[in-house]
Amino acid sequence: MPELRQIVELWRAAQAGNEEVCLATVVRVEGSSYRKPGARMLLTRGGRRAGTVSGGCLEAEVMKKAWWLTENGPMIQRYSSFFDDDSPAPYGLGCGGTVYVLLERGEAAHAVLNALDTNLSARTPFVIVTDTDHALTLLVQPQDGDTVFRSPASAALSDISDLTIRAFDARHSFYATLGATEVFVEYVPTCAALTIFGAGDDAKPLADFAHTLGWHVTVADGRSQLARGERFRQADRTVVLDYDQAEPLWELSIDAEDAFVLLTHSYEQDRAILRQLLPHKPKYLGVLGPRQRTERLVGEIAAQLDMTPEECLACLYAPVGFDIGAHTPESIALSIVTEIVAVRNGRQGMSLKKQLREHIHTALNHV
Repeated sequence: MPELRQIVELWRAAQAGNEEVCLATVVRVEGSSYRKPGARMLLTRGGRRAGTVSGGCLEAEVMKKAWWLTENGPMIQRYSSFFDDDSPAPYGLGCGGTVYVLLERGEAAHAVLNALDTNLSARTPFVIVTDTDHALTLLVQPQDGDTVFRSPASAALSDISDLTIRAFDARHSFYATLGATEVFVEYVPTCAALTIFGAGDDAKPLADFAHTLGWHVTVADGRSQLARGERFRQADRTVVLDYDQAEPLWELSIDAEDAFVLLTHSYEQDRAILRQLLPHKPKYLGVLGPRQRTERLVGEIAAQLDMTPEECLACLYAPVGFDIGAHTPESIALSIVTEIVAVRNGRQGMSLKKQLREHIHTALNHV
C-alpha cells in the first residue's frame, strides 16, 4: 500500500479508537538524505506507525522519544548521519546529511492529516506553511476552499497568504523569510494520475506498478469485455470508450499534469485518442510502437489540430519508455513507469554512478 495511504488509514483507525497520534515531518535536509522535506511518519500512542522519515535508521529513535519530546508542545529535532558529528552516536551509516524533523500533536497535526486525507480522496492540492524557527505549523490551505488551519502565530505574518499563492502558482515547495522568521512553504500536489488506453494483458503490469506508487489509475478501452474492474483490480477506474463518437474521451478528466499511455495496438484508436489529447499538451503522453508509426499518425491529424507535425511529436514520448532492454510486459511496464517518474521530477533519467562520474569530470575540467 502506498505510504500516504498507509498514514491516512492509520490516522483514521486511531481516530476511531480515540487514540492519540504524533506526526513527524521532515522540514529541512542538509547534505545527503534518503528522504526529502515533506516526508512523513505517523505514530500512535499504542506503538503503531506508518510512513518513514529516513531509509530506516531514524524511525526507531523518533518513535522512542517523540512523546516525551512533545510533552510541552511541538518541536523540531535534529538528526545527523555524519561520522564526525559531535553526537556520540550519529544516526545511519554515515550518509553525510542532517535531517530536521518536526514533531507535533493536537489540532495542527490533525489539520495536516485531514488535508492529506482530502488530497487522496478528492485529489485536492494544498499548501502547508511551517515556522522552522519555532516549530509551528502556521497554515494549512487547500487550493480551492477555505483555510483548514491557521495558527494564532500566523496573524503577525502579513505576507503568509502571498506565499501560498506563490506555491500554488509555482507548484513546488520552497523556503522563505517572513520578517525574522524562516518558514517552509510545502506544496502538496495531487497524487499522480495515469490513464492507460488499452486494456490488454500488457496494461495489467503497468496498472499494478502505478498503483504501487500510489497513483490514481484509469484503464480505458473500447472493448467492454476487457475494460472490466475484475481484470484490473488495482485500477481506480475502468472506462469503456465509444469510438463512434466524435470525442470518445468525453467522460475522462484530462489534466495536463497527468500521464497518459497509449497501449491500444490499434492505429485507428490511437489516432482518435491523440486527436483529443494533443491539444492539452500533457506533461507525459507516451505512445507504444515504432517512431515511424507515430510520425504517420501525427502527420494525419496535425493540420486538424492547427499544429505542425513537429509540434505534435514534441509533445509525445514515442517510442514510450526508457531503454532498459525491456522485452516482457512487466519489464516494458517498468521502463514506462520509470520514464514517467523522471519526467514528473524534471530529470533526464541516468544512473547515479554515471551522473557522479560526469559531475567529477566536469569539476576537474574547471580546475
